[in-house]
Amino acid sequence: MKKLIKILILNLLLITGVYASGGIGGGGIANIPQGQNREKYHLGKAVYNQDITLEKQTNIKQIDQEERLEYLQGSLPNTEKRRVNLPDVAGKLTEEQLQALEYFIQVRFNVKLPEKKKE
Repeated sequence: MKKLIKILILNLLLITGVYASGGIGGGGIANIPQGQNREKYHLGKAVYNQDITLEKQTNIKQIDQEERLEYLQGSLPNTEKRRVNLPDVAGKLTEEQLQALEYFIQVRFNVKLPEKKKE
């Protein structure tokens, strides 16, 4: 009798364990950074979504910005490439906005950008 009770308890534990395993499937959601990087992330998001007005900048190299933005455009998933055209804002971003945009794309789309050489 004791053996039968042990077998029943073991079966009960195994069956409930099988139904409880696994997780709820869901899409990949970007981990929004905390602390200092949070502001940088949200500035990049605003630039990406064109939530802020951009005006022509006079003290930047437009060709350099265009190259960086074309590289970022190529790094985006195909659905995003059709939605946004980053090279259109070349010459309108400050260095801070451009760095924030690069940071946002790295975090949001899990893109690895090449390290910048320090001169």
